Amino acid sequence: MASRKSDPSALSRPVTWVRDLLQRPLKLELRGAQLHVVLGEKAEQQAAASTGTSAGEALRRGHGELHDLLRRHRETRQLMRHLAFVESEIGRFGSRALRREIPVPVLRKALEQFDLLVQGAPSEGLIYLRARMAEAVELRGRAIEIDEDTETRPGSLEVMEASHSLFDEMEKSWTGQVPLDAANSPARG
Repeated sequence: MASRKSDPSALSRPVTWVRDLLQRPLKLELRGAQLHVVLGEKAEQQAAASTGTSAGEALRRGHGELHDLLRRHRETRQLMRHLAFVESEIGRFGSRALRREIPVPVLRKALEQFDLLVQGAPSEGLIYLRARMAEAVELRGRAIEIDEDTETRPGSLEVMEASHSLFDEMEKSWTGQVPLDAANSPARG
């Protein structure tokens, strides 16, 4: 008599079917006057269909195309150093490079170099990368302009030597108080 050995794939099919069933969301449908509970599509299929290309994926694609472009023309890395720097920083930090890491003047110059290098009909990835660079220059440039209106920007503080008596006089005018030396003197008593 032949022994029956169970096929391992046959045993896993019901488990897989139940797991797939439990991963599907429940939906309510109105059919006529009745409310029905139905199973929706798998969450993975729904997410893949709705998202398309994410912003991170588009930035990676644009970075890859810029990297290939700079690799094809080796002398470009030496001639367009700002653009080469931006490309390497995006490779290291991703979108954080555009948001924080790269100084705005470098981004501005890299954008000019990008326009010189990429002429004609650029690909979607390069168009997206250029748009992200321009957006970063716009947003961060505006923040710098706002900061330049304050007295905290570099170079806005002027320091010069003064005598002790001039300092005491200025201190009185700032605080409206008498300096400690004058408060402790016997003439005040």
